[in-house]
Parts: sequence; structure tokens; C-alpha cells
Amino acid sequence: MPLQLGIGIVTYNRKNVAAETLDRVRRHTKYPFTTIAVADDGSTDDTMAMLQTHKVHAVTGLNMGIAWNKNRALFLLTELLRTDIVILLEDDSFPERDSWELEWMNSALRWGHVNLAGEWLREGFAGGAGTLDNPLRSSLITANCAAFSREALLFGGYFDPRFRGYGHEHVEHSSRLLRNGYGGVAEVSPDGSQRLLYWLIWGGIHVDDAPSHFNQEQVESNLALAQELSLQFTYRAPWQNEREMAQFRKEMRSVQPRVL
Repeated sequence: MPLQLGIGIVTYNRKNVAAETLDRVRRHTKYPFTTIAVADDGSTDDTMAMLQTHKVHAVTGLNMGIAWNKNRALFLLTELLRTDIVILLEDDSFPERDSWELEWMNSALRWGHVNLAGEWLREGFAGGAGTLDNPLRSSLITANCAAFSREALLFGGYFDPRFRGYGHEHVEHSSRLLRNGYGGVAEVSPDGSQRLLYWLIWGGIHVDDAPSHFNQEQVESNLALAQELSLQFTYRAPWQNEREMAQFRKEMRSVQPRVL
């Protein structure tokens, strides 16, 4: 059976941005066994109505923040639609070339998890070319695009749902996957200190950096949480208690078109 690819796009109150990214993903993706899903974080700008006209899998719910919303996309594609690899895009990041997905797929298969290389991360680069065979090694990462194998999510889990709003959820998640053996290496210096180096690829992705909805106080709270969790690399579910699990299950049951 051929590998099944899932492409997830996460969005919030940026209907036109999401529509353009969705169009570009469809235009440039050539792998025939691909499923696209969009996770909407409770938008009030008719995003869901727009998605219905595009005939893609779409899920929404209460506005819970980017970690919860990314989990919507990952869980839908991995657990319900049974894809083997997921490429996760923020809505202001999109492919610029045909068959862009193949390098991301093969990188996820080889390394379990890879993140996007961006020029703004250069101060963190520590070698490598940013390709499938020779990914960049970087102490810095960005949240715009990442790929995950089913295996990496099986052992490392999902984004921690304790993160709210915007900021640092991707660092904690990629760090956890790295410590579980996916997407990088923990480099030990002669003095015994440790530095995490993440695998990055260029991957044919352009980032528009559209205006974001975030609260600085929430960003700082998320940073403190990420620091608290930095050495805890056990599996995380998309929910942390029975109430949240019931909410998440309700959202999955409302996916359009239905998959449950």
C-alpha cells in the first residue's frame, strides 16, 4: 500500500490568507496519495464557510490557542484519516515549487521529524546544507512548517495542551521529539553541557509572516512553561484531563466532511 501523506494547515481569523495558502498547496502538490485538512481555531471571519467551498477536511472549535489547534490537524490526519506522514503548515507559509512535498516526506521518513530552515535562523546554524541528505543542524527553530512521521508522534506525542495563545509550543514539542530520537541530536560539550540541534530543511517554502494575534503576557507564560517542561520528554496526549478529552472528541466528531 502506498504511503499516505497528510498536509495540515492551521489558521485563525485569516480567511483570505488561509484560502491563498490552500490554493498554493493544491497547485504545487503532486503526490497522488495526499489528504489536506485545515484546522481553524474558532475564527469569526467566515473561515469555515470558505473551507466548505474548497471541499477539504476541516475542523474547528473554541478558540484554544495554536498548540490545541495544531493538535486538531495532527490528530485528524494521523489518527482518523490514517496518514503515514504529516506536513504541518501555518497559514502564512506555502510551497513555491511543484512536488515540494517529496523532500518533506522523505525527510520525515528518514529523520522522523524536520523543521523549516529560514534565513532569520542563521545565527543558530551549526553546519549542514538544509537538504534531505544533509539537513542543517540548528539551535533555533521556527514554527512555520514541520513534518512528522507517524512513529515520531506515536512515541513523542502531540503538542502540550497546557500552552495557550501563541508562542513556544513548537520549541517544547520539537525538543521532546528530539529527546525521543526524532528530528535532531543532543550535542554534549567537553564541559558536560548539552545543546539541542534540530534538523532543518529549506524545502521550497515561502513565509509571508502575516500579522498574528497574540498577547505578550501569554507569550511570556508559555516561555516559562516551555522552560519548566524542558527535561520532561514523555508522551503527551492532545488533552490533559477528561473534560478536555470530551471537548476534543466532540470537535473530531464535527469534522467536515465527517470521518467519525
